Amino acid sequence: MKYFFPIHLDGGNRGCEAIARSSAILLGEAPENIFGYCRDVDLDRRLGLAEFLTLVPCQRGSYLVDRFLAVVNRVCHTSWTRARRMLYPYRSFIRLISNDDIILFTGGDMFCYDDNELIYINDRMHSHGMKTVLWGCSMGPENQSPDKLRSLHRFSLIYARESLTYEYFLSLGLKNVCLLPDPAFILSAEECCLPEILSNSNVLGLNVSNYVMGGITLNSAFGREVLRLVDHILRHTNMQILLVPHVTWNFGGLSQDDRQIAHIITDYFGGSERIHILDIENMNYGQIRYAISKCRFFIGARTHAVISAYSMYVPTIALGYSIKSRGIAKDLGLDGNLVVNSKSFVEGELLSAFNYLQKKEDAIRQHLRSVMPEYCLLPYQIKSTLQSL
Repeated sequence: MKYFFPIHLDGGNRGCEAIARSSAILLGEAPENIFGYCRDVDLDRRLGLAEFLTLVPCQRGSYLVDRFLAVVNRVCHTSWTRARRMLYPYRSFIRLISNDDIILFTGGDMFCYDDNELIYINDRMHSHGMKTVLWGCSMGPENQSPDKLRSLHRFSLIYARESLTYEYFLSLGLKNVCLLPDPAFILSAEECCLPEILSNSNVLGLNVSNYVMGGITLNSAFGREVLRLVDHILRHTNMQILLVPHVTWNFGGLSQDDRQIAHIITDYFGGSERIHILDIENMNYGQIRYAISKCRFFIGARTHAVISAYSMYVPTIALGYSIKSRGIAKDLGLDGNLVVNSKSFVEGELLSAFNYLQKKEDAIRQHLRSVMPEYCLLPYQIKSTLQSL
């Protein structure tokens, strides 16, 4: 039996790297028995993922075929044409899978967005009688669609990574659901050389993304919240600020590169000597976690950057925009003030949350020290659940 990760994509999103790496550890299988669909094999090898799974290069379609499928989908716009277009890049990967194998859909929040390829790959596998698992996932009622609901009932197993998603799935009548923390919680920090700023114990780590900022811009409602916070820190504290990118994707003209917003922030503040950007070009997930562990506080938009901070006992604010941030914080027993919804907030809420973080710093750190060791062991239970398949 082999395991397939069709939604791995690549470590340009260090969260994808974290899930693939930790999932391989949980499975306890040799790399030749785990296969990950990969858009950037060179990057994943550099990050060390080839030690954990076999990287299968995505099969690029010709420009003419891609355009033809796009036109057909736009003209006909049926479920059949949409499925054909979504499945096309995965055709060679899917052919490797047999009925004895298990497919793990590792894109944890793929069901938090619009209908996408996960649905159509799962439908295809289900129609061939194959076992599929929605792995370490989050989803809320605001994300629901008829196609997603149909697909949810077709999974052999659903591994929810926080209780709000788990409870929602149970309310839908789903029986094939288990609740365990995100697999990335099992990972350790990897010691490495760090920039001089992190020898200072008074550093705020800050990670922002296009999702919370409303694009690669500061000219948005939440962009102004972030600017208000940074300005306050520079004016009223002696803290250094380390901007921590976690995603460097830029495919098909659609950028999710956190470094772009980081540079916009530093430019806005005139290249302040107290604002720095962590160079993650050659850093894997564990090494970024090590850098985060040296921060006094952390504020993060990317879920797996926040998971690193929690795991390293760093008092943290999650900049959530979906159920996943609220659910993980709830399960860790963290106060609701430590999650700021970037899509629904009142002016000044982020700064208020930071003031609360400072006030409760010692209590939050002590709480994380008390709950994290046991919490980080829980994902190992998934192996016995998988064996029941």
